[in-house]
Amino acid sequence: MAAEILTEDLLRTSLQRLSREVVKSYPQFGELLAQNMLRTCGLLPDPERAAHYRELGTLLIDLGRLYHAEADELSTIDVTPET
Repeated sequence: MAAEILTEDLLRTSLQRLSREVVKSYPQFGELLAQNMLRTCGLLPDPERAAHYRELGTLLIDLGRLYHAEADELSTIDVTPET
């Protein structure tokens, strides 16, 4: 039980940090992350919490795809030094 609480606390802390960072580049996702994070906390029945974790996981995957697309775009920009 203690390990489960510790894991949830670490997850919550990580998600809070992630939410702050995401807002900088994708403000519309910051609020969604915060809402979904709150729905995974508390004394909800396991099936309900599982559904919220699934929603949060889907959102994180979508965010990952956005960041990967941005990285791909940035890495293909041709930067030639001006002479």
